[in-house]
Amino acid sequence: MSVWISSDCLVTNIDSFHITDRTLSCIDNLPHDKSDLSQFLAFLIEMEIDAIELSEQMRQLLSPLPEYPSYTLPNEKARLEGLDDALCGDYLQTFAQARKDFGEDIEFCPANRFYCATALAAEWVMSGGKNVAGSFGGIGGFAATEELVMILRMKGLRKADKTYKFFPEMAKLFCKITGKNMRLNKPIIGERIFHVESGVHVDGILKQPERYEPFPPEIVGQRRKIVLGKQSGTASIRAKLSELDMQCAEEHIPHILERVKANALAKNGAVSEREFAEIVKECLA
Repeated sequence: MSVWISSDCLVTNIDSFHITDRTLSCIDNLPHDKSDLSQFLAFLIEMEIDAIELSEQMRQLLSPLPEYPSYTLPNEKARLEGLDDALCGDYLQTFAQARKDFGEDIEFCPANRFYCATALAAEWVMSGGKNVAGSFGGIGGFAATEELVMILRMKGLRKADKTYKFFPEMAKLFCKITGKNMRLNKPIIGERIFHVESGVHVDGILKQPERYEPFPPEIVGQRRKIVLGKQSGTASIRAKLSELDMQCAEEHIPHILERVKANALAKNGAVSEREFAEIVKECLA
């Protein structure tokens, strides 16, 4: 994901804005399992979202609701939806005009037809907007709540010491509830967003991870994984040897790399750790 965020941030107080999550009001038409939905609600509460939107149907299904500061019904507050193409023009002026026309308390819920809803939501908050809404995974065609939370956290505007190690489990539960598969490269919650194959990138990440990764993988419950393939370099081989606690003289690494690339080309895919171990043993024999 490439999201451009302006440097002219006007918000300095994390209590000056509120995020509403709409996930549980977007899935009324799906088969419901109360246990799964209750667990997902618990995850939303653990995210410390400011308000959780529930349809009346969902509210009744999950009753009694766990204690939480703010539950809300759809259309309970004034909400501005859409503005999909705002980033194509002077969006800050558009935001200012919207707050002037509809009041400072208007809640902005950008649509995602142009795949920039999360960027719009973040810019709304950082330009002084008090209320913004999204949904986990962007379901319903809105900004992705987890992406918005992490952007604002990285900007120092959202609980800078908060970690989200439960995101992988939450994402799996989300897929189970919605019947949708999560893209492996989905920002924040994709399973492979911290997988790296290119030799140059591996070398750089191992030396200065902060220059290649927007935040440490552990914050969102993930870990960095070196993938061996046709684009691997010697740094990848050394890293994988260390990861698997395998000893190898430096002189053997170029030959191991050659074998790894040949294997990857032959199978048109990544080399597994088991295959790598076999290659190393053969090269050292």
